[in-house]
Amino acid sequence: MKDFLSKYKNQNELFAYISISIAVLLYGTTLTATKICLEYYSTPHLMAMRMFVSTILFLPFIFTLYKNIKIDKKDIKLFLLMMLCEPCLYFIFETNALKYTTSGQAGIVSSLEPVILVIAARIILKEKFVRIVYLGLFVSIIGSILLSLASDESELAPNPLLGNFLELIAIILTDTCVITTKYLMDRYPPFFLAGISIIGGLIFFGLYNIIDGGNFSIVVNSSIFVVIYLGMLTVVAYALYNFAICTLPASKFSPFLFLLPIAAVFFGWFFLGETINLKQAFACLLVFAGIYICRINNKAKQQK
Repeated sequence: MKDFLSKYKNQNELFAYISISIAVLLYGTTLTATKICLEYYSTPHLMAMRMFVSTILFLPFIFTLYKNIKIDKKDIKLFLLMMLCEPCLYFIFETNALKYTTSGQAGIVSSLEPVILVIAARIILKEKFVRIVYLGLFVSIIGSILLSLASDESELAPNPLLGNFLELIAIILTDTCVITTKYLMDRYPPFFLAGISIIGGLIFFGLYNIIDGGNFSIVVNSSIFVVIYLGMLTVVAYALYNFAICTLPASKFSPFLFLLPIAAVFFGWFFLGETINLKQAFACLLVFAGIYICRINNKAKQQK
């Protein structure tokens, strides 16, 4: 299994950077798409359908490419923790957060993800960072804070304080999942881990929907296409994201997570009419500047 994984780690870092960028930008669209679907479906109903589409796409890999992979008994607890954090509890908190706040503001709160992740990687994974990485993170944090402060009030956010708090809990859960996944990636392929999470999510939300008294009926309108899009995107984004965190240390891929608030604000403005102003645009430039600063040190090390 380590030989299987080593080919990922030996890939050019450029593809890993492209992967994490695409994954984050695609994820930025899911916040807007989820907010649209919540007008027609309850949280467990929506997530059960989303995980069903994702599972259908992943099953062919389970029966072909990964049919000989066996999960070690000592890793079962880590697999359960990974699935419980994300997608199970993570999507519960995020979808409920989007009932009370805008997709843009939820994305802004998500900008805390790389900060929490770097701290966790430093403490748990013992990763060492050079000072310029902290400088880049600091600049991106300032940009994210300004992006939040510059957000205008909207009738789409009936209780933004509660919604943003729920999103913060969701971010802590996803970072816990990332750390757990990085442990498991020494023994299992990245896409296999993503697929196991998706299947676990289907079982969890299917049971949750039944207990909640919901059903599996489909609303025949444009929202069903959005649900299918969310299901397909879950597979693609998980695959790209897991590849990046498998190939790169937290100090290199975490700054790219600051792209999420930018994507969330943009797509919220484009599809839902959520406001974006000049102050927010300036804050977005600061976020990009922070990412570039983090990359300066990486380029210098590669040239050396």
